[in-house]
Amino acid sequence: MTDSVSTAPTALGAIAVSGAEAADFLRAQLSNDVMRLGHDRHFLAAWCDAKGRTQMIARVCERHDGYLLILPEELIDGVMKRLQMFVLRAAVKLSDCRGVLRIIARVGGDMPAPNQSSHSDDVIRLGLAPNGEGEPRALEIVSADRPPEPQSISTDDTRWLALDIDAGIPTLTLATQGMFVPQMLNLHWLGAIDFDKGCYPGQEVIARLHYRGTLTRRMFRLFWYGEQPLPGSDVIDADGERAGTVLSAAPNASPDQGALLAVIKTRAIGGSLTSTNATLKLGELPYPTPG
Repeated sequence: MTDSVSTAPTALGAIAVSGAEAADFLRAQLSNDVMRLGHDRHFLAAWCDAKGRTQMIARVCERHDGYLLILPEELIDGVMKRLQMFVLRAAVKLSDCRGVLRIIARVGGDMPAPNQSSHSDDVIRLGLAPNGEGEPRALEIVSADRPPEPQSISTDDTRWLALDIDAGIPTLTLATQGMFVPQMLNLHWLGAIDFDKGCYPGQEVIARLHYRGTLTRRMFRLFWYGEQPLPGSDVIDADGERAGTVLSAAPNASPDQGALLAVIKTRAIGGSLTSTNATLKLGELPYPTPG
């Protein structure tokens, strides 16, 4: 890890995938099946390398001319370059939507239910899991020149990252890209893997772990006290051994405490854990994690 890694979250951006073969292309690349998507819903999906390591977690939705992949802006350049290698002669166009579309966050109000989407007035709304107070949350995809509304939240605001951490939604950054198979990120419990669809990069590794393997590392939610850990920071167990990796962290009301998501060896859970200059305490996730 270098000093250039920041505690500030990265804003969300979008890659548009259009063309006559856009659906077939994404079906062959992503861990989830866009053929089962529909105009009124959205889902998470992973894009992996041949070893099953997750290069991108994106929220995928339809629009009039194809699909949008919503992901951290800092990953867009690399993902675009690598995805383009698989286009070959297919009737598919990849477009970086920075400067064209803006992704904003909303809490409260009349929002779609989780995993549902709505389209109106050139706004696409993606319903998310509610916050701890039960208020609905959503991402809104709008034109970049649309004036921001006072009640909106920027997706690079630590308040929004904290809500995603509380919801147990993993975020990949440049510091953690390519480190984990999707199940280590709890993506099978978040409905981001379709085990019945056809092949895609890394599918054999992912399926083998699902049907025959044992998950020895997975994502946990923890509270940190002290100095905020950075993405990519090591989690250290009671014996001073590396037990995991921090994915994302955000402060709560105080700058010296907050919550984080980290991929940790399951056998290390229950013992004392630290990261950099912070002590860690195990929290809970808002969805079942059987086994």
